[in-house]
Amino acid sequence: MATVLAYKTSLLLLLALSGGSVAGMTYYYQGQTANMNNEISNLGNGITSSNGQIANLTSQISKLKAEIASLNQSLQSLPQVNEVPRNVVIRVEWVNTFNSDQDRFYPEYITVVQGDNLSLVFISNDTSDAHTFTISLSFRGLRPAAAFQLNNSWTGLSSGPFLTPANTNFTGRPTGCTDQNGNSVTCSTQKANSGTGSTGDCNNTAPIQPPCDLWSTGALGIVTVPGVYKFFDFYHQKIGMYGWLIVLPNKGYTAG
Repeated sequence: MATVLAYKTSLLLLLALSGGSVAGMTYYYQGQTANMNNEISNLGNGITSSNGQIANLTSQISKLKAEIASLNQSLQSLPQVNEVPRNVVIRVEWVNTFNSDQDRFYPEYITVVQGDNLSLVFISNDTSDAHTFTISLSFRGLRPAAAFQLNNSWTGLSSGPFLTPANTNFTGRPTGCTDQNGNSVTCSTQKANSGTGSTGDCNNTAPIQPPCDLWSTGALGIVTVPGVYKFFDFYHQKIGMYGWLIVLPNKGYTAG
């Protein structure tokens, strides 16, 4: 009886809401059906959109797989050597004497073998701008974001025209250096005893800019992962100041 009463009560309520006619009830249910159809349509659109996003992600994954396959193929094509790993001191200089007359590294290509223990000397005598030697430490098996960096900057030198803001003059000694593990360290940058002396400021605003001969040193450590790795100048990479460290696979290397 209670169920029948509840049904009658609901029916009377619907009749009241619809004006008390069967036509009104039909109109009410048609409205409800239309609302449900709209919701179903919206869900369908959402599924279609999600399918599109999935397809886009799938495409990106496919591209990444292709790039990885290409990289692996390139690594396999590197000549393999059989040498006893050694301690190697690499000397890299800033120059602007190539045909481009732009900032460059010399040498631009450095070839070592897997297992070599690398140290670096970075020399620059630019009277105007600062320069860095920056490289990812992937060749040591570290995460790509870990980087080694030497910073040949000095009070009175500029960041150059390729950063924002441009041509900012430094007012202190260099910072931002990192070691063979990607950890922050005190920069080893030194200034030659020329121009304004080993402790004097550089002055790129002078009518005749005094010499600003800088050098810095650091240990890159043992290279363990064969491949080709880009090194670059943070301040002038945009105009081509970069080079390549080539690590050849080495049968003579045994991981320690």
